Amino acid sequence: MSKIESGSLDFIYTDTDVNILMGEILHQMQLKNQSDEVEICFDQKLPQCIIHTDRNRLMQVIINFLTNAMKFTTKGSIKFGYTMVSDKDIRFYVKDTGIGIPEDKIDTVFDRFVKLNTFIQGTGLGLPICAMIAEKFGGKIGVESKEGEGSLFWLVIPVQKPE
Repeated sequence: MSKIESGSLDFIYTDTDVNILMGEILHQMQLKNQSDEVEICFDQKLPQCIIHTDRNRLMQVIINFLTNAMKFTTKGSIKFGYTMVSDKDIRFYVKDTGIGIPEDKIDTVFDRFVKLNTFIQGTGLGLPICAMIAEKFGGKIGVESKEGEGSLFWLVIPVQKPE
């Protein structure tokens, strides 16, 4: 976090095949999934999508979203994917059928050390780091949620065409 704040965290941009990246993430998360009652699927994509981005930082945000979804979803599904929201922006998302976030807490989830459930493992730094990465990308991050119905975390970043 301090590296991002100080500007010393390097972002290394390369041409990235988003479908391959998301497929790798899906495989990794399916291996981590310990529940037969939770389905994890990559459900929305374009036939082809190659962008110039920092592959590792993008992966870091999506994996954080998915890891959190796995912590708070005991049955149902965790779906993730991406879509173009304009010629200039791409939107990544993770949607779960987990416990959701209380309305009065939703504005704090990207604050440091905020843990909505102290019994769940974690430091409360994952989402603030994701927010800083989104800012460094020149993008936006957000969440939509209803308690008892699940959450939708999203990241929108500017598209840089492949070199």
